[in-house]
Amino acid sequence: MDWPQDRRIGPGRRSTDQVRPFGADDDVLHDIGHELATLALLAESVRGAAELSEPTRTRVALIESQVARLVDLVRGTPVASSVDVRALLGQVVAVAAAAGAPVELEPGGQVSAELDAAVLWRVVSNLVANAVRAGGEVRVAVVGTDPLVVEVADSGPGFGSGPPGRAGRGLGIVDGLVRSVGGVVRITPRLPVGTRIRVAFGVVEPPEGTPEAI
Repeated sequence: MDWPQDRRIGPGRRSTDQVRPFGADDDVLHDIGHELATLALLAESVRGAAELSEPTRTRVALIESQVARLVDLVRGTPVASSVDVRALLGQVVAVAAAAGAPVELEPGGQVSAELDAAVLWRVVSNLVANAVRAGGEVRVAVVGTDPLVVEVADSGPGFGSGPPGRAGRGLGIVDGLVRSVGGVVRITPRLPVGTRIRVAFGVVEPPEGTPEAI
Protein backbone atom coordinates (compact mmCIF):
# COMPACT_ATOMS: atom_id res chain seq x y z
CA MET A 1 0.00 0.00 0.00
CA ASP A 2 1.29 3.47 -0.87
CA TRP A 3 0.98 5.55 2.31
CA PRO A 4 1.64 9.29 2.44
CA GLN A 5 4.65 9.87 4.70
CA ASP A 6 2.60 11.31 7.56
CA ARG A 7 0.10 8.43 7.48
CA ARG A 8 2.44 5.42 7.28
CA ILE A 9 1.56 2.44 9.48
CA GLY A 10 2.80 -1.08 10.05
CA PRO A 11 1.47 -4.36 8.64
CA GLY A 12 -2.28 -4.98 8.54
CA ARG A 13 -4.18 -6.80 11.29
CA ARG A 14 -5.38 -9.80 9.31
CA SER A 15 -6.28 -12.45 11.86
CA THR A 16 -7.22 -10.22 14.79
CA ASP A 17 -9.40 -7.99 12.63
CA GLN A 18 -11.44 -10.97 11.45
CA VAL A 19 -11.73 -12.91 14.69
CA ARG A 20 -12.09 -10.02 17.15
CA PRO A 21 -13.57 -7.06 15.27
CA PHE A 22 -13.52 -4.87 18.38
CA GLY A 23 -10.69 -6.55 20.28
CA ALA A 24 -13.44 -7.79 22.61
CA ASP A 25 -14.14 -11.17 24.14
CA ASP A 26 -17.08 -13.42 23.26
CA ASP A 27 -19.27 -12.18 26.13
CA VAL A 28 -18.96 -8.55 25.04
CA LEU A 29 -19.64 -9.44 21.41
CA HIS A 30 -22.68 -11.45 22.51
CA ASP A 31 -24.08 -8.49 24.43
CA ILE A 32 -23.43 -6.10 21.53
CA GLY A 33 -25.18 -8.50 19.17
CA HIS A 34 -28.16 -8.68 21.53
CA GLU A 35 -28.49 -4.90 21.69
CA LEU A 36 -28.18 -4.61 17.91
CA ALA A 37 -31.01 -7.11 17.54
CA THR A 38 -33.11 -4.93 19.86
CA LEU A 39 -32.31 -1.86 17.75
CA ALA A 40 -33.35 -3.74 14.62
CA LEU A 41 -36.73 -4.61 16.17
CA LEU A 42 -37.28 -1.01 17.30
CA ALA A 43 -36.44 0.32 13.84
CA GLU A 44 -38.81 -2.18 12.24
CA SER A 45 -41.63 -1.11 14.56
CA VAL A 46 -41.02 2.58 13.78
CA ARG A 47 -40.95 1.93 10.02
CA GLY A 48 -44.39 0.35 10.26
CA ALA A 49 -46.01 3.48 11.73
CA ALA A 50 -48.66 4.83 9.37
CA GLU A 51 -47.98 8.48 10.20
CA LEU A 52 -44.38 8.44 8.96
CA SER A 53 -43.52 10.62 6.00
CA GLU A 54 -41.75 8.99 3.07
CA PRO A 55 -38.39 10.73 3.75
CA THR A 56 -38.51 9.57 7.38
CA ARG A 57 -39.41 6.05 6.29
CA THR A 58 -36.37 6.08 3.99
CA ARG A 59 -34.10 7.16 6.85
CA VAL A 60 -35.44 4.39 9.08
CA ALA A 61 -34.73 1.87 6.32
CA LEU A 62 -31.15 3.17 6.18
CA ILE A 63 -30.85 2.69 9.94
CA GLU A 64 -32.07 -0.89 9.53
CA SER A 65 -29.48 -1.59 6.84
CA GLN A 66 -26.70 -0.15 9.01
CA VAL A 67 -27.76 -2.27 11.98
CA ALA A 68 -27.76 -5.37 9.76
CA ARG A 69 -24.20 -4.56 8.65
CA LEU A 70 -23.12 -4.16 12.28
CA VAL A 71 -24.65 -7.53 13.14
CA ASP A 72 -22.55 -9.13 10.39
CA LEU A 73 -19.49 -7.34 11.75
CA VAL A 74 -20.06 -8.60 15.30
CA ARG A 75 -20.39 -12.17 14.05
CA GLY A 76 -16.87 -11.72 12.71
CA THR A 77 -16.88 -14.63 10.25
CA PRO A 78 -15.97 -13.63 6.68
CA VAL A 79 -18.34 -15.16 4.14
CA ALA A 80 -17.66 -14.73 0.43
CA SER A 81 -20.73 -14.51 -1.79
CA SER A 82 -21.93 -12.76 -4.93
CA VAL A 83 -22.31 -9.10 -3.94
CA ASP A 84 -24.20 -6.40 -5.83
CA VAL A 85 -21.38 -3.88 -5.54
CA ARG A 86 -23.23 -0.81 -6.78
CA ALA A 87 -26.17 -1.51 -4.47
CA LEU A 88 -23.85 -1.75 -1.47
CA LEU A 89 -21.97 1.41 -2.46
CA GLY A 90 -25.34 3.11 -2.90
CA GLN A 91 -26.28 2.24 0.68
CA VAL A 92 -23.04 3.69 2.06
CA VAL A 93 -23.49 6.87 0.02
CA ALA A 94 -27.17 7.18 0.99
CA VAL A 95 -26.34 6.96 4.71
CA ALA A 96 -23.64 9.63 4.40
CA ALA A 97 -25.88 11.88 2.30
CA ALA A 98 -28.76 11.50 4.77
CA ALA A 99 -26.42 12.85 7.45
CA GLY A 100 -25.77 15.92 5.31
CA ALA A 101 -22.44 14.90 3.76
CA PRO A 102 -21.74 15.96 0.13
CA VAL A 103 -21.26 12.41 -1.18
CA GLU A 104 -22.30 11.07 -4.59
CA LEU A 105 -22.08 7.71 -6.35
CA GLU A 106 -20.90 7.93 -9.94
CA PRO A 107 -23.45 6.46 -12.38
CA GLY A 108 -22.75 3.12 -14.01
CA GLY A 109 -24.09 -0.33 -14.74
CA GLN A 110 -24.64 -3.19 -12.31
CA VAL A 111 -21.46 -4.78 -10.99
CA SER A 112 -21.25 -8.08 -9.10
CA ALA A 113 -18.22 -9.54 -7.35
CA GLU A 114 -17.46 -12.61 -5.26
CA LEU A 115 -16.31 -11.30 -1.89
CA ASP A 116 -17.32 -10.69 1.71
CA ALA A 117 -19.99 -7.98 1.74
CA ALA A 118 -19.10 -6.97 5.32
CA VAL A 119 -15.48 -6.33 4.30
CA LEU A 120 -16.50 -4.20 1.32
CA TRP A 121 -18.92 -2.24 3.49
CA ARG A 122 -16.28 -1.56 6.16
CA VAL A 123 -13.68 -0.55 3.59
CA VAL A 124 -15.92 1.90 1.73
CA SER A 125 -17.54 3.26 4.91
CA ASN A 126 -14.14 4.08 6.41
CA LEU A 127 -12.90 5.69 3.20
CA VAL A 128 -16.06 7.78 2.81
CA ALA A 129 -15.91 8.88 6.46
CA ASN A 130 -12.28 9.93 6.05
CA ALA A 131 -13.05 11.79 2.82
CA VAL A 132 -15.99 13.63 4.40
CA ARG A 133 -13.80 14.76 7.30
CA ALA A 134 -11.22 16.02 4.79
CA GLY A 135 -13.80 18.48 3.46
CA GLY A 136 -15.04 19.27 -0.01
CA GLU A 137 -17.11 16.99 -2.20
CA VAL A 138 -16.76 13.21 -2.19
CA ARG A 139 -17.33 10.89 -5.13
CA VAL A 140 -17.50 7.11 -5.03
CA ALA A 141 -17.10 5.06 -8.19
CA VAL A 142 -16.45 1.60 -9.58
CA VAL A 143 -13.50 2.11 -11.93
CA GLY A 144 -12.71 -1.54 -12.68
CA THR A 145 -14.52 -4.87 -12.70
CA ASP A 146 -11.80 -7.48 -13.39
CA PRO A 147 -10.41 -7.10 -10.83
CA LEU A 148 -12.96 -5.05 -8.90
CA VAL A 149 -11.57 -1.56 -8.24
CA VAL A 150 -13.47 0.95 -6.10
CA GLU A 151 -12.44 4.60 -5.94
CA VAL A 152 -13.22 7.22 -3.29
CA ALA A 153 -12.08 10.73 -4.21
CA ASP A 154 -12.46 14.01 -2.35
CA SER A 155 -11.70 17.66 -3.05
CA GLY A 156 -10.41 18.40 0.44
CA PRO A 157 -6.97 19.78 1.34
CA GLY A 158 -5.22 16.40 1.14
CA PHE A 159 -3.14 14.45 3.65
CA GLY A 160 -1.24 16.53 6.16
CA SER A 161 -3.10 19.73 5.16
CA GLY A 162 -6.41 19.42 6.99
CA PRO A 163 -7.33 19.38 10.68
CA PRO A 164 -6.12 16.41 12.78
CA GLY A 165 -8.54 13.51 13.03
CA ARG A 166 -8.95 9.75 12.89
CA ALA A 167 -7.94 9.30 9.25
CA GLY A 168 -4.81 7.32 10.11
CA ARG A 169 -6.76 4.75 12.12
CA GLY A 170 -9.47 4.45 9.47
CA LEU A 171 -6.91 3.90 6.72
CA GLY A 172 -5.12 1.34 8.89
CA ILE A 173 -8.37 -0.60 9.21
CA VAL A 174 -8.89 -0.39 5.45
CA ASP A 175 -5.36 -1.65 4.76
CA GLY A 176 -5.76 -4.61 7.12
CA LEU A 177 -9.14 -5.57 5.69
CA VAL A 178 -8.04 -5.36 2.07
CA ARG A 179 -4.90 -7.37 2.74
CA SER A 180 -6.92 -10.02 4.59
CA VAL A 181 -9.01 -10.77 1.50
CA GLY A 182 -6.20 -10.28 -1.00
CA GLY A 183 -6.07 -6.78 -2.41
CA VAL A 184 -4.18 -3.54 -2.84
CA VAL A 185 -4.82 0.05 -1.71
CA ARG A 186 -3.40 3.05 -3.57
CA ILE A 187 -3.45 6.66 -2.33
CA THR A 188 -2.62 9.47 -4.76
CA PRO A 189 -3.08 13.26 -4.87
CA ARG A 190 -6.06 14.50 -6.87
CA LEU A 191 -5.06 17.66 -8.69
CA PRO A 192 -5.52 20.53 -8.14
CA VAL A 193 -6.67 19.56 -4.63
CA GLY A 194 -7.90 16.46 -2.88
CA THR A 195 -7.05 12.79 -2.50
CA ARG A 196 -7.91 9.73 -4.58
CA ILE A 197 -7.95 6.28 -2.98
CA ARG A 198 -8.38 3.16 -5.08
CA VAL A 199 -8.95 -0.32 -3.68
CA ALA A 200 -8.45 -3.36 -5.91
CA PHE A 201 -9.78 -6.69 -4.67
CA GLY A 202 -8.31 -10.04 -5.67
CA VAL A 203 -4.89 -8.78 -6.79
CA VAL A 204 -1.35 -9.12 -5.46
CA GLU A 205 0.65 -6.01 -4.63
CA PRO A 206 3.31 -5.56 -7.33
CA PRO A 207 6.99 -5.64 -6.38
CA GLU A 208 8.86 -2.38 -5.88
CA GLY A 209 9.76 -0.66 -9.14
CA THR A 210 7.00 -2.19 -11.26
CA PRO A 211 4.27 -0.10 -12.93
CA GLU A 212 1.13 0.58 -10.90
CA ALA A 213 -1.64 -1.94 -11.43
CA ILE A 214 -4.43 0.42 -10.37
